[in-house]
Amino acid sequence: MRLLTILFAGALLAMPSLAEARTMALLVGVANYNAASGIRSLLGPRNDVSIIWRALKARDVNPADMTVLTDGLPLGPDFPVVQGPPVSANILAALDRLAAEAQKGDTVIFYYSGHGTRQPTDPRREKDEPEADGMDQVLLPADVGAYDPIDMTIKNAIVDYALGDKIIAIRARGAFVWAVVDSCYAGTVTRGDDVVRSVDPATLGVPEKAPAVFSRGGNRHGTLRTAKVVGEGGLAGFYAVESYDQAIERPFPGYNLPMVGEGNAQRMGVFTYHLHRALTANKAASYRDLAQEIVADLSTDRTGGKVPPPVFDGDLDAALPGSTAARLPNSVTGIVAGGTIAFPVGALQGFDVGARLALYAPGVPDKAIGHADVSEASAVSATAGAIDWEQGATQINDGTISAVIAEPAINFRFVVAPPPAKDFASDAEKTAVSDAIATVFKADANTLGVSLGTAGNPDADALLRVKNGRLWLLRSDRPWVTAAGAYDETPSLPLADGPGKLGPEIKDALWRLARAAKLIRVTAALDTGADSGGNVDLTMTATLTRPAVANAKAACSGKGPPAGAQSSAIEPLLPVAAGNCSFVDIEVKNTSDQDYYVAGFYVDSLGGVAAIPPSVGTRGCVRLLPTGVDKALAFRFWINSWNLEANAPSSTGAENFVILGVPKDNTHEPPKLCALTQPTLDAMQQTRSVEIAGTRSSNNKFATLIGDVQGSATRGASTAADDGGPKMTGRLFVFDVKP
Repeated sequence: MRLLTILFAGALLAMPSLAEARTMALLVGVANYNAASGIRSLLGPRNDVSIIWRALKARDVNPADMTVLTDGLPLGPDFPVVQGPPVSANILAALDRLAAEAQKGDTVIFYYSGHGTRQPTDPRREKDEPEADGMDQVLLPADVGAYDPIDMTIKNAIVDYALGDKIIAIRARGAFVWAVVDSCYAGTVTRGDDVVRSVDPATLGVPEKAPAVFSRGGNRHGTLRTAKVVGEGGLAGFYAVESYDQAIERPFPGYNLPMVGEGNAQRMGVFTYHLHRALTANKAASYRDLAQEIVADLSTDRTGGKVPPPVFDGDLDAALPGSTAARLPNSVTGIVAGGTIAFPVGALQGFDVGARLALYAPGVPDKAIGHADVSEASAVSATAGAIDWEQGATQINDGTISAVIAEPAINFRFVVAPPPAKDFASDAEKTAVSDAIATVFKADANTLGVSLGTAGNPDADALLRVKNGRLWLLRSDRPWVTAAGAYDETPSLPLADGPGKLGPEIKDALWRLARAAKLIRVTAALDTGADSGGNVDLTMTATLTRPAVANAKAACSGKGPPAGAQSSAIEPLLPVAAGNCSFVDIEVKNTSDQDYYVAGFYVDSLGGVAAIPPSVGTRGCVRLLPTGVDKALAFRFWINSWNLEANAPSSTGAENFVILGVPKDNTHEPPKLCALTQPTLDAMQQTRSVEIAGTRSSNNKFATLIGDVQGSATRGASTAADDGGPKMTGRLFVFDVKP
């Protein structure tokens, strides 16, 4: 949720301080809401504030400098001491105290986990930067009440501009503010259960307001104003999702014990989970590094369904509190016995089957003494074997050993949730869908790692739903849109086709979505995310140019951006907004002493994978990039959200551009990667009539890795040279495509 519209509106200057700079934090977790509000309570915020408190403490933040407002936490050294319930007065008073105590050079962290909603902007309040849709974003404390038509606000709610005023006062002292919000508002809450952190405004009596008609393609920056003013501290904003998307919490049983709750009641915000993993890995030195770590981790998510891309903005190049290059990235202690190593962590912490581990002697982080592969893993435990000791290293055959993940496993599990029982209007519908699904998931039909999950499970990668005589295929990070011809219309199939035809159509669609997801996950695992230019071998620069006037139905033409359009640099892994006729230009240079084959693919939100440029299809979808900084390859393309031929919307949502680099070997045989391409599922939208084409197969090693994986996981090292030479590399660009 993007929340803060922050304008420096005063001349409060902090006096220079001789005291050492410190980090202070306000951690707010709103789980229980008063019954009169009609808001369902959440389970995750208590765990969210607990694990962020632990992560900050591990980064040398003094517990005495952290204020925690939540409820229901047990007493003990593994949990913070709660200073009060997360009611409006306590939150605002804590922000005032931070403003009074902060000094120039300090860092102040504001973290919020809980429900969010929206309300119409108060017309009596002048705003320097009006909301584009006339709605303010709102955080909902535990004592929230109904909408007051006289005051024109939700009782006790914290509106974005009010929170912004509090943060202005902190920044005016010269302190840097890091705001983190794991909350949302979504206009169409379709996933049900208790996992979506948004409240329908109507629940609180908020009057309806007709949304303005506008293109959101160029508006994916947070609403924090970060312009420097004399005496004002910097600002970085981390948001789980855009203000119109859904922030999700889901079960994380066994993660970083102890936690509150057991089994499915042990929940956390998905964004907070990935934030915590990135913080505790201790690889990031700046907020930008941390953001890239989070997005890479989200792209290889092994916790359930995908979620919408987060938003990061502000002074991202500022140093992260507690960062130090001297620390070894987060290590785990294992027990060596009988040639295997047992670890008290598992797939949830990245110790998944196929992960490659670097081994260190306890207390000696300077040099790895060996490597091992994870051979067995549950959610919270793992076993590694095939230990390969470094030459001359002292082997540890019994006792403790430290390990870090050197090469992560690439997760190929893709879970599909069948429709819940409540969807079926008749027994005939239920029988038709059940019979069709049975043909898809028969024992000999699955080579992709696609599996059938629990009916109605909102955390699956793909959700099947039934409505209006059609079977709908939902991505877990998009709303369920049934209106024919609408933007974001969900693909669907008519039940009247019967099981004999419906089954193969379902399989074709699901397998395309799975292949597209696997391509993105592989690339995210290959992408180091270490810097904005690329890895040590291939450097990349990229720009996105938006049209001067947003037009969701415009025709995109020409070989380059139109004159006078606004261009801005974009970075791998950091999501960027794109609207119709946004123009992308990516240049790749080879700075190594190794020739590379390079391929680029655009992956749309409906599973389509297209090679860029299209002409490379005659060359196996790759181009040779010889060594030499004076040579470059360019990828240039338009992003369209309108299909001119069909006169209907194209797919929108989270889309990706994938760049793969394959070292040229001594066989001089270029890889053939065209098998990765496949048509989009727009034929399954009710207004489309494009025939669903088949997909090609190939025996190429990498295409096999993507398209025909046997089992549930394969390590990315299978794409790497075994002799220590150059490895396959990848870069992932993320676009949040809107009309």
